Amino acid sequence: MSWPLLNILELHHPEDTEKSSVRAFGGFELNKLFDELCKIYVANKKVSYKKLADEIFKVNPNSIQSWRGKNQKYKGGHPIPLWALKRILQINNLEFDNEHKKLIKTIKYLQCGRVGEKVRAEIYLTPELARICGAHAADGCLNALKGKGPLSARWDLGDQEKSNILEAKIWIDKTFNFSPVLMQKGKMSYIWSNRQVLSRYLTRIFDFPIGRKTEIVEVPKILINNRDKRFLENSELNELQLAFAMEVINFDGHSTLSGRTVQVGLGVNSKKLLDGIASIFKKFDVHFHIYDTKILTTSYTESKKLYSLGLFRGQKREKFERLILQRTRKAEKQP
Repeated sequence: MSWPLLNILELHHPEDTEKSSVRAFGGFELNKLFDELCKIYVANKKVSYKKLADEIFKVNPNSIQSWRGKNQKYKGGHPIPLWALKRILQINNLEFDNEHKKLIKTIKYLQCGRVGEKVRAEIYLTPELARICGAHAADGCLNALKGKGPLSARWDLGDQEKSNILEAKIWIDKTFNFSPVLMQKGKMSYIWSNRQVLSRYLTRIFDFPIGRKTEIVEVPKILINNRDKRFLENSELNELQLAFAMEVINFDGHSTLSGRTVQVGLGVNSKKLLDGIASIFKKFDVHFHIYDTKILTTSYTESKKLYSLGLFRGQKREKFERLILQRTRKAEKQP
């Protein structure tokens, strides 16, 4: 299955300065594409490259030369700020066109600022990205870094179920090709990272806020609307929605036996998140009863559907499995 192509140029924030701008690395291939787009503009408008630099990009002409791949000091190609890539598409009226898609597919790595570490650029909305978002919606937080401006944040994710944290660590590694720091404090396991590219994806692509989100967190808009401006290709989103919803419950949900009924529940303070999760599971024929601050399965049949979908891992899965099997055996003994 092909996953939707992301317009990762949106990782740039309007308040970015030259120091904080996200830079794209795509080798000489990316420089060549940028050069070709510059040539189109200067030919059509009959302007010089100096005027292009001064009036359109408002940068030193040497920057344009470097972005075009003319700087011999950069043997592997020169990085280009995302805002500059977006600008060259805009002035040629090529945004969301094939040239836009071709450009995105050329980007291999991203770097926040001049000295940040390069991180693999994920250009597709994959199940791993959706799972990272689900885990973050449940138990993650973005804390602003003091003195680093409003766009910089440290990402933390914690859970008592260590297997959840270890799995999230794998998703980060597969998606961005780096390993977040793993810590253990008592019964809680944590991973954290101050790689700003990860924070940019969470804030700029998935709309998560920096700071407190308990009462306002919801299913990211990009997972609901396949015509979101951050998509360059339309795609079916149901499987990605399920990946997100499963992780919200994996991290923040629970299973229990109430009377003789096996139940799965999720309790959070965001009504929008509860409604969104319930709506997603309804597409997969799993029905939750919605309360003010929780959703709950009210029958063994609904809980068994979640069991079949592979809900929970580690000790949570073992407990859920015991409850399901215990209920199944009792049902089988009845005449």
